[in-house]
Amino acid sequence: MTPFGRDSASTQHDPKHGGSVTVVARDTRFVGEVSGGHAVRVEGNVKGTVDLRAPLEVAEGATVEAEVRASAVRVAGSVIGNITATELVELLAGAVVKGDITSPSLHVVEGARLEGKVQMRVEPAAEKTLTAVQAEPIKS
Repeated sequence: MTPFGRDSASTQHDPKHGGSVTVVARDTRFVGEVSGGHAVRVEGNVKGTVDLRAPLEVAEGATVEAEVRASAVRVAGSVIGNITATELVELLAGAVVKGDITSPSLHVVEGARLEGKVQMRVEPAAEKTLTAVQAEPIKS
């Protein structure tokens, strides 16, 4: 299962992050900072900064002009700004990203466009956790 669930396009609930999905609806423009621990789905326009400890989904036809940081980012619309994800970035067919991507995992579907650089790395906090887990002895 992806961080977005089975069919996030028709879902308004995010069980992995313990609550509902916040939706910025079509024909809605939000200017400022979006932050928090629950998933966000953008169907309209967001300009500013996005800092989430949960997934961000940018729907087809939506535009995000922001520095984006989230656990996972799925783009079907447009993002103008850098994207940093601790788990995964997905660029779907028709997605347009103008900015750099930093993530340990990147999925790109044919038809997506990226104008920027990609760095695939694990965030330092996650790297320390992985190292500690790998260092534990195996019990028989």
